[in-house]
Amino acid sequence: MDNYKLLMSIPISILLFSLVIISNNYLTIGSLMERDVELTGGLSITITTNENIDINRIQKEFPDAYVRLATGYGGGNSLIIQTKEMDEKNILQKLEGLIEFDEKNVEIGKTEPVIGAIFWKQAQIAIILAFLFMAIVIFVLFHSPVPCSAVIFAAASDIISTIAIMSLFGMKLSLPVFAALLMLIGYSIDTDILLTSRLLKRVGELKEKIISAFKTGITMSITSMAALISIYLFSEGTILQQISIVLIIGLSIDVINTWIMNAGILRLWLERKQRIR
Repeated sequence: MDNYKLLMSIPISILLFSLVIISNNYLTIGSLMERDVELTGGLSITITTNENIDINRIQKEFPDAYVRLATGYGGGNSLIIQTKEMDEKNILQKLEGLIEFDEKNVEIGKTEPVIGAIFWKQAQIAIILAFLFMAIVIFVLFHSPVPCSAVIFAAASDIISTIAIMSLFGMKLSLPVFAALLMLIGYSIDTDILLTSRLLKRVGELKEKIISAFKTGITMSITSMAALISIYLFSEGTILQQISIVLIIGLSIDVINTWIMNAGILRLWLERKQRIR
């Protein structure tokens, strides 16, 4: 606890590293991270099969496509191919020579480029509005610029670092991922409000109040992550897996940002106020 100023360098370093990754993405691809066909327009084909799939062979056949394999707890495989090519018949004909599958187990989703652009614009507006309303609620609750700014900064850091880590793992920005990021804002604010409320509104020694808030907050985070890990491991739905892995990454980052950076900022501010008095 006494070395909290030194510990604050950890989340700050993670944030700076994340900003470097995101900046590099923006300079190279023109976006914070690569977008899914739902947000750019294109074709998404999901094939469920019990056959063994050589994903490298399929990737060579479709070099410009995003190919991945999702394995469910029951043992079934879901091959997912996302491409800007809109001719699904041509893709399925090529796949027939690579794997065995039943046409009943093929799901095809097509998004026109214009519709993808609309989805992308709406998603950006949604996350901006989420931060705006979050900021309003925080200022109504605490009426002080320092704790309010600390909460907003921690939430923004969670989103930035999560996007950077997803980018490193080769994940794409899709509508389920966007939904998970919006949920992450809510999770982040929960722990930040818990910490700030305990420090500002409870009577007692500062260190004891931080420890008390930490015990409650870390229990919340661990139970949430346990549920999300179960969903990721045992769910056969790719959308649920995408949402759960984003939230697992985000909650892990949130533990660092809330209990090291945000707690450190609030402690510095409160100790300074006490010295002035």
